[in-house]
Amino acid sequence: MPTSPYADGNLSIWRGSDVLKFIDGLSTNHVLDLCKGEFRQTTFTTAQAKVIDRVGLFHMGEFVAVLSHRPFWKELLIHISPRILGQDVSISDATDNNNYFVQFAEDGPKKGEFISQNGITIARSTSEYNLLVSSKDNEVTVDSTMEAFHQWRIEHTVPWAGFEITNKYHAYACGLIHDVHESKGCYIGQELLTRMRTRNKMGRKLVSIPSIDAKESEITTHGTNRSLAIVRD
Repeated sequence: MPTSPYADGNLSIWRGSDVLKFIDGLSTNHVLDLCKGEFRQTTFTTAQAKVIDRVGLFHMGEFVAVLSHRPFWKELLIHISPRILGQDVSISDATDNNNYFVQFAEDGPKKGEFISQNGITIARSTSEYNLLVSSKDNEVTVDSTMEAFHQWRIEHTVPWAGFEITNKYHAYACGLIHDVHESKGCYIGQELLTRMRTRNKMGRKLVSIPSIDAKESEITTHGTNRSLAIVRD
């Protein structure tokens, strides 16, 4: 199974009795029912429904480990910190204690779950790749590159932070439809996303397209023969 290092991984530890309620109120997916041993991805958005970051939630029992994108972490922290107020939520940074990887192949843990063994945790994304978090003292065999992963993404129309997943687009436009729960209650950006869905007017969508046919201004990930682009819907 091809394994590539993910240098921009960011891991934070969220503790407290209100953590799931807090995340649920600020992000697009329903997470109130997340239980120990389960994994779920959700997206934090602005009031204008623009993406701040997509994160993966590992419910570890006593806390929730949140895997995010390091270049977006400061903006996400600025977004969420003032909203904690009197809630039982505390957040600490564990990024430098771990290494991060992506595996892109057909198999892995069951979606919605993760495997944790000997200091290595593996979760299956809804986008059909695996996310790995490994403590610094554990060795993970690397046999691929992020360039190869991005080529795989182009072939499978999979969005990635810093490419398709940026604050330029809303969650539907950049291919994160699986992160947007259709019937959950209020969260930041919910009104606009719901209006787009009910009217079936997303504005833009993510496609894998022959590079020769793509507009340079719409390409988000360049490939040799094909590219990912966010085009008008």
